[in-house]
Amino acid sequence: MATTPTQPHEGEQEGHQEPVTTDLIPWKYCNVYANNRSPERLFVFQGHSIFIHQRLDEKVTIDQNTGNVVWDGAYLMSKYLESHIKDLQGKTCLELGAGTGLVSIVAWLLGASNVLATDLEGPHTEHVKKNTSVNATRIASERQQAIQEEVQQPTAGQEERDLSVLSRRRRRDRLRTIELKSENLHVAPLDWSTPTLPDSVAFQGPFSYILCSEILYLPQFHRALLKTITRFSDDDTIVVLLWKQRGLGEERFFDIAARPSTGWNIQFLDRNVLDAEFRDQPYGIAQMTRKPPKGAHP
Repeated sequence: MATTPTQPHEGEQEGHQEPVTTDLIPWKYCNVYANNRSPERLFVFQGHSIFIHQRLDEKVTIDQNTGNVVWDGAYLMSKYLESHIKDLQGKTCLELGAGTGLVSIVAWLLGASNVLATDLEGPHTEHVKKNTSVNATRIASERQQAIQEEVQQPTAGQEERDLSVLSRRRRRDRLRTIELKSENLHVAPLDWSTPTLPDSVAFQGPFSYILCSEILYLPQFHRALLKTITRFSDDDTIVVLLWKQRGLGEERFFDIAARPSTGWNIQFLDRNVLDAEFRDQPYGIAQMTRKPPKGAHP
């Protein structure tokens, strides 16, 4: 919010001023005044605040400590889930390269019954655990309280007669009344070179959705990534990949995945599905599904 005091007009008494005016400035993610390297960042999804702790004690480069901070791609993936994936309720989700855990928290918030955030063992997964546990405990409590409160029906008016507004409102209200359980959001270490989950992880797949944001920038890991995706998927799995085109060979992953021997279908999505603030930036988004076996009937 900006405040702008007005100056006295000619002929007015000294010390007299017009009332101070205030202008509301719409919130933007791409805000030049925002400090994206603060120890904690705030995001709001489905009316809930998500506080993400960032590890700023180590240098972050393209090939080290990348999970210490929130990447724009994680925010973009989270917005895509919120706006375009309508059936997460009751589904299972696996996030690869979870980083700070934002995407997994949002998938859980949207009603997924089992969400597993994975990253390399050690400080990486400990960082994810810190963010997921703190947010899940608080949000689950907030949601339980909201469910217990009496639902206030909106007053009929012009806006309520707009069917598109009604549809969005009903979906929002439905999502906000889904009971959330913090124990449905899990964290585990996972190394793509040997894609095996610890025995302590109760649900080992296959998963309904596999979420991959900003993990294609190191081509030397593409084959291991595809191996991991294949290991935890079946014919009903939908893989969502979002990446920024940095000229580091990100698209080579799809060259590998598109080979007939891999058994994957790839659909590159229109950039209009991305949050409006990022549509002029070099981001790509795609979905992958298993090809049906030869001779199988649809």
